[in-house]
Amino acid sequence: MSEDNSPKSRAFSLIKTLSSTALRAGNEALKRRLNKSDELDSFMSDAALRLVKGLDELKGAAMKVGQLLSMVDESILPPGWKSALSKLQSQATAKDWSYIEPIILKEFGNLDGFSFIEKEAVHAASIGQVHKAQLKDGTFVALKVQYPGLEKSVKSDLKNMKKLINIANFMPNMDNYDHVFDAVEMLFIQELDFIREKNYYDFYYEKFKNNKNIIIPKTIPEFCTKNVLTTQWIDAECLQLWLNKNAKDIHTNPLLIEKRDKLGALLLEVVFTEIFQLNHIQSDPNPGNFLVTENADLVLLDFGATQELSSELIQNYSDLTLSAIQKNKFEIVKAAKKMGFLSRGDQPEAKESFLRAMDIAIEPFLNEKYSWKDANQLKRTHAESVDFMRSTKFRAPSPEVLFINRRLAGNLLIMESLGATVFAREILNRILNINGA
Repeated sequence: MSEDNSPKSRAFSLIKTLSSTALRAGNEALKRRLNKSDELDSFMSDAALRLVKGLDELKGAAMKVGQLLSMVDESILPPGWKSALSKLQSQATAKDWSYIEPIILKEFGNLDGFSFIEKEAVHAASIGQVHKAQLKDGTFVALKVQYPGLEKSVKSDLKNMKKLINIANFMPNMDNYDHVFDAVEMLFIQELDFIREKNYYDFYYEKFKNNKNIIIPKTIPEFCTKNVLTTQWIDAECLQLWLNKNAKDIHTNPLLIEKRDKLGALLLEVVFTEIFQLNHIQSDPNPGNFLVTENADLVLLDFGATQELSSELIQNYSDLTLSAIQKNKFEIVKAAKKMGFLSRGDQPEAKESFLRAMDIAIEPFLNEKYSWKDANQLKRTHAESVDFMRSTKFRAPSPEVLFINRRLAGNLLIMESLGATVFAREILNRILNINGA
């Protein structure tokens, strides 16, 4: 491996990337002021693309923060940044095989347990990449290999990315987000432990093994280490690629409509089961973590970001949900205060804004079925959320709430991309056991 991934080298590369990004962002802002027009807004920001390129090369915690930024509301990010940053979610560049092979050899001593390993990665992310392989017994597997040296650079990466966020003023009242960065650091270090992730694969496999439409790949314990995770290979297509391929016909072809709605129902089934029954949440909403089989079954991948949820939080979320369905404003506010969304000192407009946001969020569960096609639920939710954040002076939620909301927002984004029509109320009622459903 020829790349220098030491903390010092990474810090230098990241600072160089951030300096170049800041310079270009300043030029873009100046052009917009001089032109007094929004003609640059519809294009991807050159500054953001420079940042994306640098973060993609570095991987690690810096890239993870870039992925988080891609989910920030467009009204907070500079024009053209959101579309550019979204590339970090699904278009990460893989490392060359000459970089990966020594990592595998270090873990296993040799490659004698494999009939072959494809040298070209099938997927790359912030902490590693996946190669298709075959074991000597004929089993096809997915080999997830972790990039070395990432744990040593976490604090430095996050410190420098926080400087960028401060300079760019992406998040006003940034001091309130110190504990969020602490949580991101903890989560990232947890993701680097592939034994922990293996255990969550096994946990989810047991919980969903009787659901024929939700598939969790089995782990191969003898080929799992802290830095390499090996699971059963599932013949399926990345959900994002499936969406891109079928975008033109997904609302007109009867077979695709059926698959579209099935996938939408399964996505809701998974996230509500996680929160209200498993007491856990896979907090990374990247569409690359879902695969689609030929029969439109849903394959779940990547459990490194899985978090256990406190019983108190689950009860509060349940109370908030039920109160919203019942349109009980008093109980909604009561639950919101317990969860830290609202506080005693908030102005009345904060409470009213939160109530409006809940009205939008609960829409899919008020009638027998709901269509996400042209519903613009995400856009309306974002707009109201920004108003709410301003009314609370951008007070940060607890990390536990932040990670759940991150997953729910990602789920909503996928639902709108699908444009699915789903009997959402029945799914929620059944999982929450409302009226004995």
